Amino acid sequence: MHRLFALLLIVATALPAWGQDPPRAGLMWNRSGLPATLPLVVQTMPGRDYVVFLAPPQGGDPVMAGFIQGGTFFRLLVPPGTWAVRFAHGRDWQGEDELFGPATEWIGLDQPLTFEAGVARRQGHLIRLMESDGQVEVASQGPLDICQGLTVTTEIDRRDESDEDREALNLLPALGLQDLRDDFDTFPRSDFNRLPAPGLRRIETELDTRSRVCPLD
Repeated sequence: MHRLFALLLIVATALPAWGQDPPRAGLMWNRSGLPATLPLVVQTMPGRDYVVFLAPPQGGDPVMAGFIQGGTFFRLLVPPGTWAVRFAHGRDWQGEDELFGPATEWIGLDQPLTFEAGVARRQGHLIRLMESDGQVEVASQGPLDICQGLTVTTEIDRRDESDEDREALNLLPALGLQDLRDDFDTFPRSDFNRLPAPGLRRIETELDTRSRVCPLD
């Protein structure tokens, strides 16, 4: 019995790790210390999943990773800077350390990508990955610029002055005046120390920020 248990244990440890439940599509982690505000869009084909890594172009550990479900729309906000972009891909997810196990394959872009933001434009990138004869390759890569427009709407509501309004609302304290006639009943304190204010106005301002893909130049 003990020999059978030992044999089963040896066989179990010798078998390769089987697939785990993959993470949700989107950001896995951001270790750059920078805010992620610039768009990276990746289009893939179904059949395998991907992990995209961003790293400094001069070398070093990745600063960001995102999980991509093959064949689904993927959009990731990345920090500003110039980054080397690489993809790991496979079919059986085995965790962040093993990725897709021994069958993990890699593909990277030849040149690093620059992500930056201006006053009215955010510069991102669109990458298309295609599979041909069992091999994944970069089909296309290009800029994806997002234009931002700010619309300001202002409404002014002016209230007409009337005797009743002036008496009830528009009598405001006049700065610098003091009641010097405390001994006289002829000049009530409220009338002496208050001056009519102009008609009331209410100003309402709405700010509307809208983003759209910039037209090609």
